[in-house]
Amino acid sequence: MSYVAASPPRTNRKAASHRPFAPLSGGFLPVARDDTAPTGDELDLRQLRHHTKNTLQRILGLIAAAPGLSQTPAGEKIIRELEHRIRLSASISDALFGFTEAPGAMAERLRQLAGAMVDLMRDPDQIIRIGVSVRGQCPAPLREAVIRGAHELIGNAIKHGMKARHSGRIAVRLVTTDELTVLTVTDNGWGFTGMPRDGEGLALARGFACRRGGTLHLDGADGTVAIMELPH
Repeated sequence: MSYVAASPPRTNRKAASHRPFAPLSGGFLPVARDDTAPTGDELDLRQLRHHTKNTLQRILGLIAAAPGLSQTPAGEKIIRELEHRIRLSASISDALFGFTEAPGAMAERLRQLAGAMVDLMRDPDQIIRIGVSVRGQCPAPLREAVIRGAHELIGNAIKHGMKARHSGRIAVRLVTTDELTVLTVTDNGWGFTGMPRDGEGLALARGFACRRGGTLHLDGADGTVAIMELPH
């Protein structure tokens, strides 16, 4: 079991430099053909991510431009925190869909996702430790369901299980056998009694499992255990 520590916002970043465009005759910038360009669902997701990133960056710009805000320690802290969480949102997108680079191994993607999710969703003074373990080789056709299901289940653990708690632990475990791949997300949070509310996160996780002929089980007696089972 490896643990990913929640990291504080980085400060004093240098602005990215951009090479100037050379002027073109006629004022048009030619677009080269790219046979590897995304199509279909991938293109839709990339556009959604780009739109979301632009919106968040615009919000950050508006806050930074607020009169007097950046001149106060509290205002600077808010700006740095927002910038940090916007970058984490992009990191989560990369772990989910591999937009800016080819998706890595499942252990690498789960650790990137888990660490960024905790940093993004925890309260500033919360201490949440999250461990990730992977055993076996997850079949390629099931990896999207696993990663996207983990995104929703980890989010639920932070948002609901860890709500108003000073500290807590979450464990993410992926085990693949000859016939079955099982994703388990366990937290030591508040748990639940009776049937949990089937919010958007659980509905999405169940949908990812059902799409691959699998199931999603929950146990909330002591903390919460969410188990996604995907047959091969």
